Amino acid sequence: MKVIKVESALKRLKKLNDEIRYADCFAEKQFTSGLIAFRAAKNTNPKQINHADKDVVCHVIKGSGRLRINGKRIPLQPGVICHIPKGAPHDFAASKKDELVLFYSLIKT
Repeated sequence: MKVIKVESALKRLKKLNDEIRYADCFAEKQFTSGLIAFRAAKNTNPKQINHADKDVVCHVIKGSGRLRINGKRIPLQPGVICHIPKGAPHDFAASKKDELVLFYSLIKT
């Protein structure tokens, strides 16, 4: 068993780039989960990612922003949970005023 305190984990986020920081929390054979934080970007990057063999489940725990998937922009705020099917191109962005923090799980399907 492993227990993670969100506030402690947020203090140890690793910088991926100027916009994104993350911390892995749990990893098993069929899933990985962690925290990811998005800062407002000066320039919007049209690039999307996908996970060919994993579904993504995200829970917004702090801040606001949007999820872009299937040509739609879905507003995000604390309490929203979203499921992204494997292979679906998507991306997240923080609003101009808030950092967007998600708890995510990547689930092999």
